Amino acid sequence: MISGRQTLASIDQAMAAERTRLAELEQRIQAANTQGLQLQQADAEDYRALARTRIDLLTGDDLLRHIDQAEQQVMALLQAREQALQGLDERMAAAEDERARLESERMDQADEVERAAEVVDAAEASTQARLDADPDYRRQREQANEAERTALHAEEKAVQSAQEMEEKGASYRADPMFMYLWRRHYGTSAYKANPLARWLDGKVARLIGFADARANFARLNEIPERLGEHAEALKAAADAVIDALISLDTAAGEADGIPALQAELEKAQLALSAIDARIEAAEARQQELGSEKARFASGDDPHTKQALDVLAAELQRDDLMALRREALKTPFPDDDLIVERLLERDDQRRLLEVSLKSLGETLVQQRKRSSELEALRLDVKRSGYDRPGSTFKDGALITLMLGNFLNGMLDRHGLWRVLQEQQRYRPPRSDPSFGSGSFGRGSVWAGGMGDLGNLGGVLSGKPGRTSSRRRSGAGRPSGGGRGGGFRTGGGF
Repeated sequence: MISGRQTLASIDQAMAAERTRLAELEQRIQAANTQGLQLQQADAEDYRALARTRIDLLTGDDLLRHIDQAEQQVMALLQAREQALQGLDERMAAAEDERARLESERMDQADEVERAAEVVDAAEASTQARLDADPDYRRQREQANEAERTALHAEEKAVQSAQEMEEKGASYRADPMFMYLWRRHYGTSAYKANPLARWLDGKVARLIGFADARANFARLNEIPERLGEHAEALKAAADAVIDALISLDTAAGEADGIPALQAELEKAQLALSAIDARIEAAEARQQELGSEKARFASGDDPHTKQALDVLAAELQRDDLMALRREALKTPFPDDDLIVERLLERDDQRRLLEVSLKSLGETLVQQRKRSSELEALRLDVKRSGYDRPGSTFKDGALITLMLGNFLNGMLDRHGLWRVLQEQQRYRPPRSDPSFGSGSFGRGSVWAGGMGDLGNLGGVLSGKPGRTSSRRRSGAGRPSGGGRGGGFRTGGGF
């Protein structure tokens, strides 16, 4: 078993190793691009030598001047590139120092959070032990449990009765003549009609046996309504008893100074969250600088691209191509040596292009893995897996899966599933469900270890009121009662 902070440290170490591999790969790509530029510069030098030996092909010294100007332009661009790269390296070093400083600050603050959480946990455990030994408190807790049990039972009966009313009343509601008389309140003091309508309604009532049916349907609606009212009354009574228990828990915590300790814990956690936000900003800045450095490594920076374009354009001039073709025809050994060097560099360039393509593909995969690892690290922190009390069951498995991820055998989502399956919170000494915390309405107890997200409600002394215990079914109908269905001449 390893702690959440140890797991986060392992991820940090993996990220550092990934950064080192990325830097080495970028250096290899940069070296290859530099070699390509050097090959072009060597070509320019050889073309200059050819031009001097074959001055009869030249019109004045135009060709030599073009080559010299191109070389001077390239040297100026490379010098500017070196200065820009040096400035970038300085900014990257400063960004890394800032991130390292923040990580060190985070470790110290995380220690502070853990200490504060342990103090809260110990204080709450002590308070709970004191309350548990108090006969008056135990009596109040038993009354709350009994009131809650009774209210739940009444609610279940009311819901069941309402469901039965829906089922057994279906035949009544399906008869249009019955429902016509029911809605007109026929047979009650609320019935209003002119003599003709009253005579016709009486005929219909006698035809379908409405008098008995109305009594049955009224009872069918009345029972759920009464049970619902009874359940609401018991719920209100249970609320009152549980509120009294909450008051006892709150008062005991306040007497033992727990709210102040919880406030210190929340303050420490908020400070840790603020550091995390600064670390995220620093890492985003590092990613921007890393992307800029990658452009230098791959030769995509503006200085290198312009230098390559200048040389490429110069070396593709028609007069240079004519010079090279003419040199192949001469019997002079110096010309042959120069042309041979040019041809060798053509072969080197082809091999270099293949190597650069392979290195570029590897760099894309390496960057993707590095980005996924950074996202995973952020997920671990956002999920609270590095909080006090967070542990992972099998440390060896975590190390193995992390290695598989770095080797490309496992993706981020697979590694995250492993972390989720392995993560547990170490049981605290205190019990968040103690006393009034067991009724599904939030808790005055923070739990100390592993549950820092509940501190807002805890510090206010007002546990949450959402109660899953009572909302087990649909809302109760306004009417309802027990009774059987019936059949009449109206087709029930």
